[in-house]
Amino acid sequence: MKRVVLVLAVLAAGLGFAPAAQAATGTVVLKFYDPAGEGTELSASQAKAVMHGSGGSDSDALVDPVTLEDVKGYPLYKGGSPARWRFDVPGEAVAFAVNWPTSRGFSTVVVDNGGAGFTAGETLVFNQQAAEDAKRRLDAALAARPDYVRSAAFTRALAGAVTNLNAAGAATTDAGRGKYGQRALNAVNTANDLLLSEYGPAYAKAHAAQPWIGLTVDDISSQPNWPTLARTHTQPYGWVRIVFAPTADHGNVEHYRGAVKAARAAGLHVIGQPVDSVFANRYTRAEYLARVKAYVDAYPDIEAWEVANEVNGCWVDSRTDAKGDCRDELVDGDDRIKNKIADAAAYVRSKGAKVVVTLYWQLGTDEARWSTFTWARANLPASTRRDIDVVTLSTYVEDAPMGLAFDQVMRALQAEFPHQKVALGELDYWSDDTTRAYWAFDESDPLAGRRGVAAHYYAASLGYPRSLGGAFWWYFVQELPGDAGLRKAIRSVVDRLTAPEVAPAP
Repeated sequence: MKRVVLVLAVLAAGLGFAPAAQAATGTVVLKFYDPAGEGTELSASQAKAVMHGSGGSDSDALVDPVTLEDVKGYPLYKGGSPARWRFDVPGEAVAFAVNWPTSRGFSTVVVDNGGAGFTAGETLVFNQQAAEDAKRRLDAALAARPDYVRSAAFTRALAGAVTNLNAAGAATTDAGRGKYGQRALNAVNTANDLLLSEYGPAYAKAHAAQPWIGLTVDDISSQPNWPTLARTHTQPYGWVRIVFAPTADHGNVEHYRGAVKAARAAGLHVIGQPVDSVFANRYTRAEYLARVKAYVDAYPDIEAWEVANEVNGCWVDSRTDAKGDCRDELVDGDDRIKNKIADAAAYVRSKGAKVVVTLYWQLGTDEARWSTFTWARANLPASTRRDIDVVTLSTYVEDAPMGLAFDQVMRALQAEFPHQKVALGELDYWSDDTTRAYWAFDESDPLAGRRGVAAHYYAASLGYPRSLGGAFWWYFVQELPGDAGLRKAIRSVVDRLTAPEVAPAP
């Protein structure tokens, strides 16, 4: 048998064909160092505790280096002495993704081995490799934005990243590489955030974009003056997303008539959401379409309809327990959300309104099929996509942070949906206490962190071709009235869009 293989290889070479490349294989061993940047190697249990934040779950995944499709969830296992986390290369080039903190909070950190992915076994310092890969992507982001006017803060952060990466590269020990690698990762994250948040409004303004500065209305009764509040903090780009909750209307489409009229009277555009994700598995395919039809027919002046929300959340297609957690049992095949999307999108399209579908941002799920891009590729065929105008991304940073991966994720979303516009479709930082899993921007002050999330994500989402911005802060009616800092965070993005051009000094 070996002789036959050798003969075939010689014949292939003689005919000008290269033999097939050896399959990617091997084991990658990861050495994790402390997130404080002191150069202390973490034990396996300590590293896992960092990944979990304050009560989070496993988030490690092997993903496609380009598309971010989930190849394998939870690949890490302990081995060796001392025991370290490692993963096996699964026969194809893969990147490693995990939730990890920097000085800016938790991020999805993607380690992609210089962009090529891992194809063979090696031992590496996670912090250094993560910083090198993040810096390479930052350089690419800068190259793609030649019109970006660098602020002094950005320039300082970029210099810090370069200095620490040089120090990591010159270090003679893994402890040094871990120490300076983490400090470089902190600086890259800072520079990346500044680039995206500073560039977003400037890009939208320069391209005369008409973004959607959005807020979500999930409770029309607790804050009667919400239309005025929404107008004040979003105009002239104001959109409200009205959630038609079955717990409120009990099938009575007239329940929201006054809310829709008030929004229109305030000069706000409206997205209607007939079925929030937590209720989607309660409807059969026929019942789901009937509910969509009822609302679309009742409110013909609503400009856009979110025909499905957080569609790749396991709770949308799974039976759930009393706590709302997913069980292993899926809903019947014909009643899966992909069929409901196809039906609802076609109907809304026939009525001339915009069709919006919202994905849920997540990697490292218990099953790879629920991962954002894996699910989209498998469940939204071309026939359905033709009826979709806008694809949005719901993100809750406490549950599944994007952080440092924001630009990477937005570009992957655009590549996956080249014929649709994109936006953030739902955003918040939902916990006010210190038991939250993954903090953002300010670990010691949840309110400051929440304001930082709003200021950054509203601004950063504007800096892409075909992006509408969006964001649609979820707890708008509950949080904005009593939080002047949160109101300022959102309005400041609008002010940057509307500020008059300043003529250069003579």
